[in-house]
Amino acid sequence: MTGRLALALFPLALPFHPAAADVVELRGGERVEGTLREATPAGVLVEVAGQGIRFEVDKVRAIYFGSPGPRPTPPSPGTESAVGAAATSPASAALQLLHSLRSAVAGGTTLREYQARVNNTAPVVELYLAAVPPEPGDAIRDAMRYYVLAASAWSNQAAASRTVWLKRDDALARCAAYREFAQAMQSKGEAHYAERTRNYVVIGDGVISVLWSCAADKISEADTLVLKAKN
Repeated sequence: MTGRLALALFPLALPFHPAAADVVELRGGERVEGTLREATPAGVLVEVAGQGIRFEVDKVRAIYFGSPGPRPTPPSPGTESAVGAAATSPASAALQLLHSLRSAVAGGTTLREYQARVNNTAPVVELYLAAVPPEPGDAIRDAMRYYVLAASAWSNQAAASRTVWLKRDDALARCAAYREFAQAMQSKGEAHYAERTRNYVVIGDGVISVLWSCAADKISEADTLVLKAKN
């Protein structure tokens, strides 16, 4: 069965092995059938009739992988562990990207670095999710949304008032930690929580770390669901 996957965000070539034909779908609607040899930020390389054809990443809408081929060779020492994840399943690949985001947050990051990571990761996770069932897809999608919301809030921070403009999103209601934080801010008055526009709320800047906590919880939930599906 053909699964819809996407480009991986790693500065190295991913090892692909001969299998049923892979399909590279371009943004103009054209499809190229062959064997995928490489998918990196520098481009996508597909072999057609023994000849390599390379496409720029921004020209590719999606990649459809054929039925699984031989088990990939374990990566050599020093190679990103995400290579293995990308070669196994779309859920594992999406989770690997989210784990990388979580590690970056835990290790400390600047706004610019964080925004770049989120902007690069979000569209790829979304493409992987096209081939992931609701369990664990819903949890993965919510985790990514929390990271995106945190990036938006961080970039709309008022240092003097210690508040941020947080975009409204239905995913917020699915995180208990956020609900508790919002209630606590509301109890302190409008200086800490105010619904001033249709699309945004003003809330204490502690919400950024709360959103990261929401994302981490959803990642753990998705990890559990993936493990359960394998057993």
